[in-house]
Amino acid sequence: MADWEFYGRKEQLAALKQMLDRKRWFFAKITGRRRIGKTALIQHAMEEIGNRQPVFYVQIPDSDPAGVLSAVNDALR
Repeated sequence: MADWEFYGRKEQLAALKQMLDRKRWFFAKITGRRRIGKTALIQHAMEEIGNRQPVFYVQIPDSDPAGVLSAVNDALR
């Protein structure tokens, strides 16, 4: 199996790294069609800053704000 390299998305990567550097709790919405590299973007940003803080990652299907909070609450349980 080929070992894929991460490339592109410089602006998105910079914005995500800036959020992670704050070391504060936050919600980030990362959208895109399937298999476009959303999870890889998150993983790459965390690797680049050497993130050692705990991360709570939840995949949530399209939803209104109440649905997002409900999904996060369910995942926390």
